[in-house]
Amino acid sequence: MKKWMKTAAAALTVAGVLSAGTVVMASPISPTPVKIFINGLYQDDVLNVNGRTMVQLKAFHDPAKISYSYESATKNIIIKNPVNNITVRLKDGLKTADINGKKIALDAPVTVKRGRTYVPVRFVTERLGGTVAYSNAGKQVIVRTPTGEEQFKTLMSGELDKARVAALGLPELNYGKEIQPYGEGFTTIYTFPIGEALRYIMEYRGLVTYVEVNENGIAEVKWQKDTIGKNGETGQEPKAFGESVYFMNNLMADILSYGTVDSTGKSTELAAIDRYNNPQFAYVLIMPIEGEVRTDAKLTE
Repeated sequence: MKKWMKTAAAALTVAGVLSAGTVVMASPISPTPVKIFINGLYQDDVLNVNGRTMVQLKAFHDPAKISYSYESATKNIIIKNPVNNITVRLKDGLKTADINGKKIALDAPVTVKRGRTYVPVRFVTERLGGTVAYSNAGKQVIVRTPTGEEQFKTLMSGELDKARVAALGLPELNYGKEIQPYGEGFTTIYTFPIGEALRYIMEYRGLVTYVEVNENGIAEVKWQKDTIGKNGETGQEPKAFGESVYFMNNLMADILSYGTVDSTGKSTELAAIDRYNNPQFAYVLIMPIEGEVRTDAKLTE
C-alpha cells in the first residue's frame, strides 16, 4: 500500500493530479479522471473551479476535532480546530482564508452554490489537519479527517474487535446493481472469517451482502443475493469463509448474541446479551472473542 502522507507534502503531490482538469462527478460509476473519497465516503458532489477540484466543506466532517459556525454579521464561515489551536475564517468569493489572523492564499475562491460551501481539496488537507493520498488503482484521491485517520489505523492494524467495529462503520460502495431486501424482520447477522476484520458477510431480511475493505479503507460491496425474493443476485459470490465468528443483532428483542462457526457450517453460541438489562451494551455490535488472534492486520505507515 502507498505510504500515507501528511499535510503539505501530500497535498502538493496530489494537487497536480487534481488540477489536471476534472468535471462535476455524478455517480460512483461515471467515467471521471479521479474519484474523491473522504473518510471512505464517495463524494458525488464535486465542483471544478479554475481547474481546481472543490469539495463540500461539510463533507470534511469531524465533530471530535473540528467545529463549523456561521457569523451572520460578517458573513464569515468560522472553522475551529482546538487541537491544533487554529481558527479559520472563510467568505464566499474570496481566494484567501484568514487563519489565526493571517491571510493565506487558496487555490480557488470559496464557492457557495445551492446553499453549499465548496473549498479546494488542498485546503482541507493542508489547513484542517487532514491526510491525503492518491491511489493509482481506480484513480482515487483518498482524504481523511484527523479522526478519520485515527479510525483508519485502527481498521488496518488495531485490535480485532475494534477493527471490526471500524469496518462496519464505513459507508458501503456499490459499483454495480444494488439489490434491496425483500423479506421482513429486525435481525442483522454479521459474519467474519476467524481472525479477520477486513471482509464480512451481512444478512438482513433475506439479503446477503459480501463486503471487502480495500487497502485505502473503502468498503466495497462485492456480492449481493436476495435469498427469499425476486430481486436476484449481483457480483461474485465469495468462497466459503470456513471457520468464522458471527454477531447477531436482534433489534426488536434488543439482544446481541455471538458465537463461532466451524468449517462444516455448524454454529455455536458463546453468549447472548440482553441490552434492556445491560444498558452499557446499548450500541454494541461486536464483542471480543476469547482466544481469537488477528491475522489480517496491515501496516499503515
